[in-house]
Amino acid sequence: MYVNDELNLLIEKATSIAGSQRKLAALLNIEQANFAKIKKGERPANWRIRGKLRAIAGEDPAHAFTSAMLEDLDGSENEDEKKAAEGLKAMLAAFPNDWRRL
Repeated sequence: MYVNDELNLLIEKATSIAGSQRKLAALLNIEQANFAKIKKGERPANWRIRGKLRAIAGEDPAHAFTSAMLEDLDGSENEDEKKAAEGLKAMLAAFPNDWRRL
C-alpha cells in the first residue's frame, strides 16, 4: 500500500489539477471530512480512491486502477491474492504507462 508521503504527493498533484481539495473530494465522490482523514493518514485510501487520484493526476485510467489494485494485492499474505498480484505485474510490464499514446 502507498506510504503516506507518496499518497500526499499524489493528492497534491491531483489537487492542483482539480483546483482545490474540496473539488478533488467531489471528483473522488467522498465527503470532505473523509478526504481530510485520508490526507492525514487517519483513514486508508482504498485502491479505488488511489486509482481515481492517479487518473486525475494524468495517468492512463487502466494503468492507474490496475496499479492501485496491485499495491493492495502485493502486500497480502493470502496465496490467491499473491498469485493475482503476479498476474497484474505481468500485465503492467506488458503495457507501459503511456501505451495508449504510442
